[in-house]
Amino acid sequence: MLITFSGLDGAGKSTLIDWLRASLESENRSVTVFHMNDHVGLHAYLRQLRNLVLGKDGKQQPLATNGWEDMSSRPLTGGPITLERVVRRVRYRLVWNKTLRRLIYPIDLLVFMAYRLYVERLRNRVLIMDRYFYDTLVDVTTERTRFWTGLLERMTPRPTVPVLLDITPEESYARKAEYSVEYLQRRWMGYKRVFRRVPAPVVLPNYDFNESKATLRKVVLEQLSA
Repeated sequence: MLITFSGLDGAGKSTLIDWLRASLESENRSVTVFHMNDHVGLHAYLRQLRNLVLGKDGKQQPLATNGWEDMSSRPLTGGPITLERVVRRVRYRLVWNKTLRRLIYPIDLLVFMAYRLYVERLRNRVLIMDRYFYDTLVDVTTERTRFWTGLLERMTPRPTVPVLLDITPEESYARKAEYSVEYLQRRWMGYKRVFRRVPAPVVLPNYDFNESKATLRKVVLEQLSA
């Protein structure tokens, strides 16, 4: 079983995933949790290389406060050019370059499919993804590239339970304030476009955590019994 969680920052993905993992494990079901940015694909491997080279602790850091436009073209000026600044610049160029990310998307899909085969088929575990390729599609889609990103979306394996956490851009900003409200609004519209084409998504409201848990538990147990 593959369960994926998508949504704006501050929507409560980590909290809900921790609860679901504990709930399933209490029923003697083995669970593996992957974070898209930490475990799957070229972006994740670049982060791991950065942490290894620079001795970082691996914690996810916000990449920009106003969206991708700010970080992708800012020059290396205003101080000495250090290894850390160069590595960060390479990462920014990769993360915020939509064309490059669309090109490596199929490669990341192949990597993920190998992980999924190992976790679900060989180890018989429930795989939970904190973020998924749907989040990547939100990142890389523009008005001029919807046809190509539509092809990528059709290539993407449909999760058993695709979850979208419903939080407004204003609520997201109030909780984390890592990105501007304008950027979050554009991103939230992207989620709406992507999930309109996802079959039977589970959209969980942000206003009642207990209701979200009850809805998610019901859907997951139905799928497990099926």
